[in-house]
Amino acid sequence: MRFREGKVLFIEDHYFRMMASMRILRMGIPHEFTPEFIVNEVVKLADDLKVANGRVRFQVCRAGEGMYTPLTNDSVNWWIELEKLESQDYPIYERGLVVDLFKDHYVQPGLLSTLKSANSLLYVLSGIFAKENGLDQMILVNDQKMVVESNLGNLFVLEGNVLKTPPLLSGALRGVFRKNLLEWAKELHLEVEECDINPFSLQKADEIWVTNTIKGVQWVEQYRKKQYAGTKATEMQSLLNRRLNVLGSL
Repeated sequence: MRFREGKVLFIEDHYFRMMASMRILRMGIPHEFTPEFIVNEVVKLADDLKVANGRVRFQVCRAGEGMYTPLTNDSVNWWIELEKLESQDYPIYERGLVVDLFKDHYVQPGLLSTLKSANSLLYVLSGIFAKENGLDQMILVNDQKMVVESNLGNLFVLEGNVLKTPPLLSGALRGVFRKNLLEWAKELHLEVEECDINPFSLQKADEIWVTNTIKGVQWVEQYRKKQYAGTKATEMQSLLNRRLNVLGSL
């Protein structure tokens, strides 16, 4: 979650995603878990650390003993991490990302693949591969060889006036920023479409975006031999900052 001048951005979206995830994973949900509780705990930590803008990680795990089958399943442990960010706004990126396909391992589509969980092996391995090969990020594909996401965010492909993103059924993470971007794009008069994306279609795209709550909208500058612009991505990032500045003044 992104913390901005004393506020947790998109708290309701993050909260409902966490509640849904805990139910899917059959975890006990404490009665005190409410959006207000989470915000208050984040604000207390931010006050202690004297942080005004930051990256928040709220983690929950089972508290019961046992091996692969918990002996009890009615309680959880939770903790918060807060990393300082220098700016309250999302940055306008002058340089785009250099990316390629990651084909060592595939995303397995299903309900579990849509959850943001501690099982991050695929993201870790693809991140290591990117670093070893001088790349910024890797584009992940599912077992049907369709594009799913990057190792650091959801993926959007702009073709003309149509903004496409892989559907959740393909294995894409249920990103909070992704959910909202599907609505924000309409303010830039873009049509939005959730559909399967073949890797070959990436080279036909006008722009490729990688999105997440912390970075906002990052644009891809190069995929293999194809060069891209980031004009609409920059417009979207600027639009988001204007919206948040208005929200912060209320």
